[in-house]
Amino acid sequence: MADEISRDLGRMEAEIATLGREVSEMKADVRALRQSFSELKGGVRTLLGAASMVGAGIALAAQWLLGKH
Repeated sequence: MADEISRDLGRMEAEIATLGREVSEMKADVRALRQSFSELKGGVRTLLGAASMVGAGIALAAQWLLGKH
């Protein structure tokens, strides 16, 4: 019983360490994305905003059309 508990604790410690590394990598990726987005010019930001609004409009129209059946 004690061996099983020790083995489980060791496995969990390894998993926690792996999760910690993955979270650190994700934080670095998010920082890079924020940096890239902050460097975008106003026109590109406007284009991205317009594209997201068009995408939302298409999704609403598709939902409305498909929901009528």
